[in-house]
Amino acid sequence: MRLLPLLALLPAVLALDPRIERLRGTKFLLTDDAPAPHRRADPAKFYTPKFANPKADAFHVNSSALPLVTFELQDSWAGRLPISNNSNESRELFFWYWPSSQPSESEFLTIWLNGGPGCSSLEGFLEENGPVSFQPGTSAPVQNPYAWTTVSDVVWIEQPVGTGFTKGTPNIHNENELADQFYGFLQQFFSVFPELKSKKLFITGESYAGFYIPYIATRIVDASSAEKAALPLSLQGLLINDGVYSSFITSEQVPVANFSAAKQSTLGFSDAQVKSFQSKAVSCGYQKIIDQLTYPPKGKIDLPNGNKDTVSRSCDLFDQFYSAAENANSCFDIYRVTDKCPTPSDPIEDYFSRSDVQTLLHVPGFGQWSECSNVDVFVNGNDNSAYTEALFPHLLSTLPRGITLWHGLDDAILFSLGDRITIQNLTWNGAQGFQAPPTTPLLLGNTQKGVYHSER
Repeated sequence: MRLLPLLALLPAVLALDPRIERLRGTKFLLTDDAPAPHRRADPAKFYTPKFANPKADAFHVNSSALPLVTFELQDSWAGRLPISNNSNESRELFFWYWPSSQPSESEFLTIWLNGGPGCSSLEGFLEENGPVSFQPGTSAPVQNPYAWTTVSDVVWIEQPVGTGFTKGTPNIHNENELADQFYGFLQQFFSVFPELKSKKLFITGESYAGFYIPYIATRIVDASSAEKAALPLSLQGLLINDGVYSSFITSEQVPVANFSAAKQSTLGFSDAQVKSFQSKAVSCGYQKIIDQLTYPPKGKIDLPNGNKDTVSRSCDLFDQFYSAAENANSCFDIYRVTDKCPTPSDPIEDYFSRSDVQTLLHVPGFGQWSECSNVDVFVNGNDNSAYTEALFPHLLSTLPRGITLWHGLDDAILFSLGDRITIQNLTWNGAQGFQAPPTTPLLLGNTQKGVYHSER
């Protein structure tokens, strides 16, 4: 079993605000509304799964016919399915399933979830890890050579209810209720696509999905015997990118001074600003927490304020940091601090609002699609669930491939130092924290892209 953090030197592509996504840039108006040429994937080039349930046919997508796409893609399956088998169920989640682009069948199935809460997983599909890449500032999509579909089947799922193309009125109050609805959706999904349930399953996502994923995984591994007999899933492991799973003191407040010093030139901070953050980090007790970050740990690291997830106004260094960064850079992007003006326009909302795209994805006439929900996906906008770090030990003792945590070093809404503190404060499989720091180079070709470490 393992807990593996990867601290990437490359910037995080998009780390969602763990409380509410701030939409970035202006809309990009697509002017090419002409129908796409009629193209079909070459069956000799891509492996195309066959599904025995005739209901699967209603979700089939000729992916190569996607508007503005000029390259060949394997067929996919998309649409909505209910969160239960109740005959009067009105709530439905949206999915887009892609088989691997390998010429033979993949043994893996990966679920991807974006965060928010209430931000669409199609964001990840179109601008991060999907086979189609449509980046801000560009006029058309291109093929993504680093798509996760090159090594696994992948299904991007919009959830919870109220997000993206989903249907129905949100009614959840916490992550346990979210996990119940997601499990109900999986029951419906695998009844339509039963051939997929024998694959080795990974659940992945970013930012607020650091809440979603461990609760969903716990719901799966702790399902009843009858549920497991009816839906025998082979859940292997979890991957969370720039995730929220511990106190905001840990992930946002404590690292501010260190980040400001390390990124001073990029942020445009003065020496006086950096020194001010460092002084406040000492007076607010944040530096004391960092000083306890040792390998191996020397004991439990206590947070200030009796471990309560609150800070005084004077010790809210995160908001002070954000204001200072915006003053220094009018185009400051908290998700990737290296960005400067001008900010490129983002095409994603216009693309998924196109009627031809919606027809292909079996959600015709949906109308304006939003990257992040305009309604509360939790009742009254409150999710008072316990932080998911409390779920990690049980999952690490259960999942064959454990939990992998990634964090980009240019993300400034959740800092990579917070991941290190969380790990060193966590006890799993008989010991606390890592006994040695992450130092192993992560290589892509001959280029180092980060460092990593794995234990137990």
